[in-house]
Amino acid sequence: MIRLDPRLTCAFNMLQGFDSVADIGSDHGKLTAALLLNGSCSRVIAGDISPECLEKTRQLIDRCGLRDRAQVRLGSGLTVLAPGECNAAAILGMGGELMVELLEASSDVAERMDKLVLQPMSGIEELRQWLYENDWHVLSDKLARVGKRWYQLLSVQKADRADAWPDGFPADCWLVGYRTFADRETGLPAYCREQLHKRQERLTKAIGTAGEEKLTREADQLERILKETEGWN
Repeated sequence: MIRLDPRLTCAFNMLQGFDSVADIGSDHGKLTAALLLNGSCSRVIAGDISPECLEKTRQLIDRCGLRDRAQVRLGSGLTVLAPGECNAAAILGMGGELMVELLEASSDVAERMDKLVLQPMSGIEELRQWLYENDWHVLSDKLARVGKRWYQLLSVQKADRADAWPDGFPADCWLVGYRTFADRETGLPAYCREQLHKRQERLTKAIGTAGEEKLTREADQLERILKETEGWN
């Protein structure tokens, strides 16, 4: 049994129902092993740009007796895959702007996937805006908390038009997911309250600086979301 924290559990759940999955940026290999031992996958390709991380994955695969169902490949992003080789992929634990670069560099692979699961460590706004402007349909947008830290995980699929913007959600708001809002995710109000508090604290030191306008806009967006979420069960 592979134990996963809430972040990896969320990614694991998003990838159920897929037979062949790529774990991009596999790091320690826990997600790869869990998908094969506890999930629906019959085959996983684990890719990483770091030989050291890939060796960790390889060792875990061997300890779990999964060598015949998993492959490890050294390389950057989705370049380790051929188009159509896997029907879903997880790209976790890297910056959102880097994710955009990887998706653009391997668009022939990415756009043939039935689902991509993305979990950026930073640059979530840039990633969400790029996905929306490039007609990626957001299937789900979840919040997972590990200790005091929140993680945002998106599952997406290439579409032929941009998603419809939900009523009541602030225009051009990428801080949190419009799908998170539309699906009434239970963690959203708590997450927004924490983010609003952080921006209000930073605003006291940003008066008259270049960052004041951005912080003010973000605080306003978060306040509007919180008002809309009042009374959620």
